[in-house]
Amino acid sequence: MELLMQGIVLMVIGMATVSAFLVLLIMAMNGSASFFRKFAHLFPEEVAEAPKAAATDPVAEIAIALAAIRAKRG
Repeated sequence: MELLMQGIVLMVIGMATVSAFLVLLIMAMNGSASFFRKFAHLFPEEVAEAPKAAATDPVAEIAIALAAIRAKRG
């Protein structure tokens, strides 16, 4: 019976430790989210411009698709 009680105590301590860690993790994530919301103007995002497509040639598109399939299959 004593061994069972030690197991239960160990289980409760482990679950409390994991729960406390998860609560701290959630608090840290919420804190960092509010920080970045407040100071978002200091961290500008780089906007990547899509390359402008040349004249769309259906034959060239088919050739590109076939080349991609061949490269994927090896």
